[in-house]
Amino acid sequence: MRYVLAEWNHELDDEPYLIYSELDGGHRETRRVEFYRNGITFSYGGERGNEGTLTPEPFPEDLRDLRPENGEGDYTAREISPGLFYEIWNQAQERPDGFMGMFF
Repeated sequence: MRYVLAEWNHELDDEPYLIYSELDGGHRETRRVEFYRNGITFSYGGERGNEGTLTPEPFPEDLRDLRPENGEGDYTAREISPGLFYEIWNQAQERPDGFMGMFF
């Protein structure tokens, strides 16, 4: 397993600015925690489900090649310790209905 923190500096309200990812041996995302500037946190994968939300393509070996889908803003990624990922994962509040659940 490999653990990654991506920091995305942008002005978009509907996109996360911190993304913690757990990757398997094939560099595919197995779990993710997203933090939004408005205080909302989402977690996906593992026992929390919503695997369809995880990035389907393998992450690049060199994390400097990792970019957001829309390409906006400054994006940096680095490897983090398993302990840090698990601390974030265990503290993240699950919202099973996803982002749209805030509006209903």
